Amino acid sequence: MKKIFTLAASALLASAAWAGVVTLDLNKTINPSSLEYNDYGIWTQCYNDVDYTWLEFGDEDGEFMLSHLIDGEGASWGGYYWDGFCPAIGGDQTDYGQPGSSASWTTYFGGCMAGGGCVINADGTVTADPAQPYLVAYYSNWAMEGPSNQVMFVDKEGKTTFEPVGVYVCNHPWPYYGCEHGDGFGNPFGEGDYFELIAHGVAADGTEKTVSINLVEFSNGELHALNDWTFFDLSSLGEVESVYFTMNSTDTGAYGMNTAAYFCMDKFQVKGEDDPVVDPTQKTGAPTFNGYTTDGIHAYFVQIVPSEPSTIWYRVRYPNGTYSDWAIYEDILSFTEDGMYRVEAYAIADGKLESDPIAYSTLPVRRCRRLTV
Repeated sequence: MKKIFTLAASALLASAAWAGVVTLDLNKTINPSSLEYNDYGIWTQCYNDVDYTWLEFGDEDGEFMLSHLIDGEGASWGGYYWDGFCPAIGGDQTDYGQPGSSASWTTYFGGCMAGGGCVINADGTVTADPAQPYLVAYYSNWAMEGPSNQVMFVDKEGKTTFEPVGVYVCNHPWPYYGCEHGDGFGNPFGEGDYFELIAHGVAADGTEKTVSINLVEFSNGELHALNDWTFFDLSSLGEVESVYFTMNSTDTGAYGMNTAAYFCMDKFQVKGEDDPVVDPTQKTGAPTFNGYTTDGIHAYFVQIVPSEPSTIWYRVRYPNGTYSDWAIYEDILSFTEDGMYRVEAYAIADGKLESDPIAYSTLPVRRCRRLTV
């Protein structure tokens, strides 16, 4: 059987269409006030069913609320059960499957096939970082008082309805390996099988809209799985009071799905306030230079001092006449080769044109090796 791991091409395209997107950041904790993890990368308070039936994250832009025990206090059954979302870290991709038994998976459920929390880079690419947290989601169709895996959002004005933009999802190791080769409960997938994640948007009048994405599917003789962070577009749900997730699998028996009902989630996004449209006419203030010589080692340093909050780009002309690549200035520059240097720079600030360029030639440097930043 050939396996193909797919990453949705829509990654940031949907979120880029909205201005003022507010993104769930698991490092901005409200309840709990901080996150601590056990040796397996699982939140240490996962079975605390008194203080954390709901998890809360956010800042001045708004607050995300995520269900952890949808049936409320006491629903962990003495520390053996949870439903909803549980923070985890590390991105364990190990297969803990044992034929006919789920004991190892219930101990090591903190894994994530992407290999770590979702990171949205400045250039629009998406990567995984094992040092960043993510959410493991367990879908319980036995929840008695409401849907598990529920997300709500309150904006900075206290408004409780919101427009979801999307969320990043990937496979959890348990269902993935179960779909690949079976796990004693779930059966290995064959042609036409699929494992589906369904998002439900609940409007203020109680009506619902849904949108779905396949986490795993077997087609044309190949197993396709979302094992990287993949953008799940939720914008078609419209304005809602909450979003909740259910799951569906073609591998289903008398008691529901045989496929393990887990998935991983990060960076839930909602529409925020529109960013103001700026037609820049003013230039950014040009950077200035403050040069000094360090005593004793005969190296010359240049410190760039911005005239306003801005990003400064610079390049260096070396004594032999060649130039370095343009780079963002972050710290003091140290020139450690003999000869005369020239530093060129300009600055960029939000809502303004870039500054006029400025150049500065250093004094000759002695007893030096190379330029470092």
